[in-house]
Amino acid sequence: MRDGMSILKTFFNETEAQIAFNHLTALGVTATIQMDNCGGMRPHFDLSRGVDILVADEDLEKAKDALAVPVTDLTAEPWTCPSCGEAIAAEFDICWKCGKEK
Repeated sequence: MRDGMSILKTFFNETEAQIAFNHLTALGVTATIQMDNCGGMRPHFDLSRGVDILVADEDLEKAKDALAVPVTDLTAEPWTCPSCGEAIAAEFDICWKCGKEK
């Protein structure tokens, strides 16, 4: 482990860790990915050992809070704009046609 850094979370694979890493760094959190898979030559080690995200100790609480909130809600349903009646996909909170909020 690196000095001044703590393990925030261990992920099942590098892709999941990279998504979380990108989210954290976009929020200004100092983070790094740590894995022990022999430089990619033994990717199956990720399955047994996991892929860690380390964050600076001073950013630990901010990082925990950031990962506690889901990035998107994949269970959301499409909605109809109350102003113009346009059908809007679930991932949007504002009507693309008239600009009215959900």
